[in-house]
Amino acid sequence: IVISEDNNKLYRSELLAFDPSMEIISLNPLNPRDPAWETVPESDALFMCYQFLFAARDHPEIHDALLTLSKRMKFIQSGFAGMDSPILQAVLKIKNIQIANASSVYAIPIAHYVFSQILRWNKRIDQHIEFQQSKHWAPIAGDGELTDKTLVILGYGGIGKQVAKLGKAFGMRVTGIKRNPANDEYADEVLGLDQFEELLPLTDYLVLALPDSAQTRDVINADVLKKLNNSAMLINVGRGTAINEPDLADALNSEEISAAALDTTKNEPLENSSSLWTAKNCFISAHDSAHSLKSLIRAFELFFQNIKNIQNDQPIKNLYSE
Repeated sequence: IVISEDNNKLYRSELLAFDPSMEIISLNPLNPRDPAWETVPESDALFMCYQFLFAARDHPEIHDALLTLSKRMKFIQSGFAGMDSPILQAVLKIKNIQIANASSVYAIPIAHYVFSQILRWNKRIDQHIEFQQSKHWAPIAGDGELTDKTLVILGYGGIGKQVAKLGKAFGMRVTGIKRNPANDEYADEVLGLDQFEELLPLTDYLVLALPDSAQTRDVINADVLKKLNNSAMLINVGRGTAINEPDLADALNSEEISAAALDTTKNEPLENSSSLWTAKNCFISAHDSAHSLKSLIRAFELFFQNIKNIQNDQPIKNLYSE
């Protein structure tokens, strides 16, 4: 199997304890000119961790070398939840290769991000900081409680369920929206896409956790934003393509909605000319809501579990199929 040098240091003994006959090849993700890259034989598996994926995104030379390396693999475990990065799209075109994503790995830190932004707005944290910086003592009025607030989650997969779990812990009314609805233990109800817009006037917090597809692009547009009540907050932790960004900026500046927290945008990095940078109560982060040490550990544990599954003729977890 092929892994990064860092993962080799962390997990080599664990892998060999499972199978002492396993041959482990470690590579430096940032140095494809290292002869070790060229001498990798046809192999059973590659853990394409975030180091490989970010390096391929930022350096065409590494993208090409990683694609060549991938052609020698039977199975690839991606460290990303989504499959829309250029290197993964290229790998998907390789014949006779299985690839799994890491969609279940990052749900917990992303859900924590969602509620950090909800609480930031609900408890007026930015205003408190501003008052402290100016040495201004003034209690802030308002409804600083989440109990009985309505939380609607558009895109009710692994991330959505973690958001719902936290929402219920805060005493919120939680509705999940997905293409094929089925009730579960976290949301009060799970409804189909055809019922989404009728919920908007009653929604206090709208969380987006959507993949990128022809059906999801610009699903949040001027018409949808007008149907939200003007105290609603929008939080996007899915793909940035779900939002018509000029429409959102207009809705914020005209106070059609109260606030938005965006961990993803249509183009990343967000261009300097974007109206979102200066939109009223728009909180932008650089697609880092998933970052946590625990999530990196979970990603490798998923790879390790899939190695075991392959060895034992068990189904591969998170196996991608178009």
